[in-house]
Amino acid sequence: MRWHRRGCLWLCLAALLLLLTQAAPWEASAVALRKRDSLDSLDLRWEDDYYRKSDGVYCKKCPAGTHLIKECEEQGGSSTCQPCGLGEYMEYPNTFPSCQECSKCREDQVELSPCQPQRNTVCACRNGTFCPPEHPCEMCQKCQPRCPDGQVVLKPCTPTSDLQCGPDTTTFPSWIVIVILIGIGIGIGIALCCWKHPCSSPGDESPSSKKPFEIVFQKLPWCKRENSGREDNIPNERTEREQRERAIERQEMLPSKSERLWRTLVPPPGTEPSQALKNTFYTFGKKVPRDDWRRFGLNLNLEDIDIPMGQSLDDFYNMMRRWQNREGSKASVNTLLDTLDCLSLGGVAEDICKTLVQERGFEYETS
Repeated sequence: MRWHRRGCLWLCLAALLLLLTQAAPWEASAVALRKRDSLDSLDLRWEDDYYRKSDGVYCKKCPAGTHLIKECEEQGGSSTCQPCGLGEYMEYPNTFPSCQECSKCREDQVELSPCQPQRNTVCACRNGTFCPPEHPCEMCQKCQPRCPDGQVVLKPCTPTSDLQCGPDTTTFPSWIVIVILIGIGIGIGIALCCWKHPCSSPGDESPSSKKPFEIVFQKLPWCKRENSGREDNIPNERTEREQRERAIERQEMLPSKSERLWRTLVPPPGTEPSQALKNTFYTFGKKVPRDDWRRFGLNLNLEDIDIPMGQSLDDFYNMMRRWQNREGSKASVNTLLDTLDCLSLGGVAEDICKTLVQERGFEYETS
């Protein structure tokens, strides 16, 4: 009896241990699922407000106008940030250890607005000088003092464009007026001749009975025989049909609205071109699918070492900065849009184009 009780006791202990060992994985899985769910909620916002540390913890980025001092230690926590100092700025949320140094206007420029913690200094060329927005403004160029002889001012000199001249379209040259007057005189003379010498009658068809000037007048479009039959209308109908067919062919050759992509973008007046391009890199990083980042970099002729292995927007931003530094004055936002179109990402490029215009970072080229 005693051995029977001991056997039952050992059996119960074995069953309890078995239940504990089976429950442990389930509990661990539940903890892992809860942790994963908390991370998934952050993953949805990582590219806007959060970044991921090397240990997998998500920290909130420092807002514009500040820089990072100390990273957070708990999941979804706020990083320790410090405001930009005097002469520094930061235009976007970031994880940089320091702010960017404010630009200073050159002697040939005037300051439109001073540097602020969230915006760089805005400079523009002085009156009488200009700097094209599509090129880095290393030195303002002098505008033309006046238009050449025979031309008028189409557009005055601005800080971003030279004086534009062209022919005066409001008046006609004297030779055109003379040609028009001669044409009117010839038309009046022909009308008077037709009125004095009417067309031949239907019964008078013999060439010998007509005078030379009557034969000439009969060939004019307004001097036709009244009894011209169906035969005279056949060439006209054929010509009209051919014209309709050519019009349909030209209409089919025109591009449809779905085939139109975007117009050329330029920075707004008073904006430094290289800085305007730099401000678009985070927009491109958000819009271009992360799976296409590497393909995008390779099509920009970047080396493998310049293409980021990580998945953060800061990695993408650094890749685009290396591309901009390599291209120099040739770097353009239109090059990036054309590259996306070559990668069959024309819809993404069009979306980026609209976003940049709406945010007033760029505008459509007007000329």
